[in-house]
Parts: sequence; C-alpha cells; structure tokens
Amino acid sequence: MSLQFERVDVLIVGAGLAAVTVALHLPHSLNVLVVSKHEVTSANSDLAQGGIASSYLEPSSVDHERDTLVASKLAAVPDRVYTLVEEGRSAIRDLERFGVVFDREGAEYAVGREGAHGMNRIFHVGGDETGRHVMATLRRQLPDNVTVMEHVLIDSLVKTDDRVTGATGFNGKTRLHVQAGAVVLATGGIGGLIDWTSNCRSVTGDGLVLADEVGARLKNLSRIQFHPTLLAVDSPHLVTEALRGAGATLVDASGRHVMAHHPLGSLAPRDEVARSLTRHDGTVYLDTSRVERIDERFPKLVETCRMYGLDATRIPVRPGLHFHMGGVDVDVDGRTTVAGLYAVGEVADSGVHGKNRLASNSLLECWVFGKRVAAAVTVEEKPFTVNETTVYEVSDDLFSRYRQQIGEWLTISPQIGEIVSFLENTQQLAQTKHVSRQLSEQTLSLKAARLLASAVIRTEDSDEQNRLARTADSIFT
Repeated sequence: MSLQFERVDVLIVGAGLAAVTVALHLPHSLNVLVVSKHEVTSANSDLAQGGIASSYLEPSSVDHERDTLVASKLAAVPDRVYTLVEEGRSAIRDLERFGVVFDREGAEYAVGREGAHGMNRIFHVGGDETGRHVMATLRRQLPDNVTVMEHVLIDSLVKTDDRVTGATGFNGKTRLHVQAGAVVLATGGIGGLIDWTSNCRSVTGDGLVLADEVGARLKNLSRIQFHPTLLAVDSPHLVTEALRGAGATLVDASGRHVMAHHPLGSLAPRDEVARSLTRHDGTVYLDTSRVERIDERFPKLVETCRMYGLDATRIPVRPGLHFHMGGVDVDVDGRTTVAGLYAVGEVADSGVHGKNRLASNSLLECWVFGKRVAAAVTVEEKPFTVNETTVYEVSDDLFSRYRQQIGEWLTISPQIGEIVSFLENTQQLAQTKHVSRQLSEQTLSLKAARLLASAVIRTEDSDEQNRLARTADSIFT
C-alpha cells in the first residue's frame, strides 16, 4: 500500500465549528491542516437547528450563567461557565464580522427561547438551519494557510518524548502519516455509535480513543444527554427545541399535556423531559398549532414532515442520543494532560455542561473555546517516527455486528448486565490491528463504545452493580 506523508505546524482532527473556529483564529504564519473523516459537512455542527445562545442583548451574562448552572444540575464548573457566557456575549458580533447574517424581525434580532432558558436569547440563521448556514459561511472564510482534506481517517496519534508529534491514518485507502507541531482534537461526540440519535453517523467517539491511547485523561464519560424530541419515524430526525420555545407543547394521544407536572412545562431541562417521555406509555406528540409562521421559521422541519406524510401541527416524537457532556479532560484553554495535544468542542469536557447541557450552548462553546485554543497552541517540532506492521486490504463488519447491542445499553436507563456482556464479547476484537481503513474505523468505534461502557458501569451504586462493575473492570483492563 502506498504511503502519503505530510508535515504541518498544526493538525486539526475534525471539521465542525470547533475545528473551523480554531483554524480561523490561528496565526496566518502557521501551516494548518484540517482533516474530516468524510465530507466536511458530515459534522454535527452542520445539523444544528436550535441556534446559538448568547446574552449579547442582555445587561450582563448573569442570567445566562445561572440558567447554565441550574440546567447542569450544579455539576458544571462555575468559573468555566462564567468564561463561556461572558466571552460568549461577543460571539454574535464576532460571527457577524465573519459574514454570518442572523435572522431579524425588522431591525431587531429574532431571538428565540429553548428549554431551561429563563428568557429569549437564542440567535438563529435561516430559521431551523442555523448550523448549515453558519458553517458554510465560516468555511468560506478560511485563510490560505489552512488546507482542508476530506475522507481522512486518523486512527492513532504519535508521541515523541511525552509530546504528541503527529498522527497516522488513511487518506481514502492510502496510508497517511502527518508530522505536526501540535494536534487539536475536534472530532465531536458519540451519537453515531447507535442508530437512534440526532448525530451524524460518522461521529463515533474517535477522539476519545485517540486521546486515551496516548495517555490523556478522560473525564465524566457517563454524562450523556438524550434529546426528548426526535421524529418518531424509521429514520430519526431532530425536532428542534426552538419549537417549544415558540409555543409548541408535548401531548399524548388524547391531547393531554404530558409535562404539565413540571413548573417549566414542555420547556423543562432536556434530561427531565427525556426521562418523562421514556416513562410515558404511548406515543407522545409535539402540538405546534400555536406556533406562528411555522413554515417560515422552521422550514427544515416542515419539509421533513411533508417527506414522511406527517401533519406538522401534530408531530410524533421520542427521545434519542444527542450530546456527550464528558470527554477529554482539558484546561480552560483546551490543553489536555499530554503536551502538544489539545481538545475542543464536544470531544472535550470543558466543564461548562455538567450533567445536562443547556440548549444551544454547544455552538457557543465551540466558538468561545475554539478561540482560546487558537491563542494557546504552541508549536514544537520533534522527531516523528512510526513503527507499523504491514497494512493489508481486509474487509470486515465487526462494528456492525455489535451496533444493535450497543444501542440496547447506550440508553437513558442502561442495563448493566447487557454492558458486561458487550465488554466480554468485544474484548479481543478491540485489540485488532489497523489492517484496512474500514477495519480501522470500526475498531475505533468499538474502542469508543468500550470506554463508554466502562464509564457507565462505574457510575452505578448498588451492590449487584458494583459486583458487575468489578467484573467489567477486570474485562476492560
């Protein structure tokens, strides 16, 4: 098999908003390579519907800070939250300088409200297609010192003298070695590990595995958010929370409000709504009859409903895996515990989400901390040596064989016995060598699932669960 070698100052793994933000703000004197596992648009940032939360129009960031902490179950790190919301006040103005045009009603911004927010502070672009419009605009602004490569799978990082000095992978089917003065992980979350998710299928926790295998600390991996409203059809589609902010309510088949017991009603925090809907017996619908100008404000949703022959005023919904609050442990500037390695966006645990992310804080996190990473990156060239075994062309479906099993335990209420069984069944397969791009990609997914499985088990408390956890620990190690 042929080998391609690249030498750059900074390698950014991922092509969503976190990656692009870093690339936009790095010094133009640096040679930067951005790699995407598939097309650049196969990033969760491109799918973002709800918008970007910011206290830009408020007297201060105090209320946004409070809402973020409360939604996190007070598990977020207060000073990190302050950094997010305070520096996030300028995000709207910054994005406008890069050409992003936010929706307006006349001369005023058309801000919306979502779950657990105390007021309207969600900025949109193109109604419910904020992510697509923002990403298209920002990618056009990437400077000449940034090269973007699609269909590049990074399967391992390289260390020299305790510093990350590059990575290996595949460019298409060609083996790829990249020497880099610094590496930034911006690989996104974990949702693509299962079928019922709002995420791109390609977002499968690669960054967690890459970081773990070079000794970077991971944190809070069991903190997983389930979005309460995915379209309940054969192929899941996100139904934006902004609908509920615009007046939609969650009802049962008889029209009864299923969140009437909560003080915030259908705008309760996502984790609480998702748990209520999971426990509910029967189909839950989103009643949008009170949402004004739904065709204009939510064009993507209306078109999706038409595609499935659904009435857009009564939409069947169910929870699905949405966001990973845990990830690679980083400081406030995105530094990991390994020199030369940074992480930003959903792959990182920046400390701002705690046990439950406040709606529309994710794009804000990418922008705020992406800028901080760009300012903090230090480039250091060291020798780059890779010792690889011969690479063979092999086809295997090892991940697809376990995809359904992962989906059975990666849920709101995981069954510990099923997780232990998964760990036992995949112990040997997870040690597979990188013998082809397909097998390498699937092995990364299995390893990511195993990291999550171990973390979920270790959060359980009962005697039986602890016994199973000890069993799993022996399997995992």
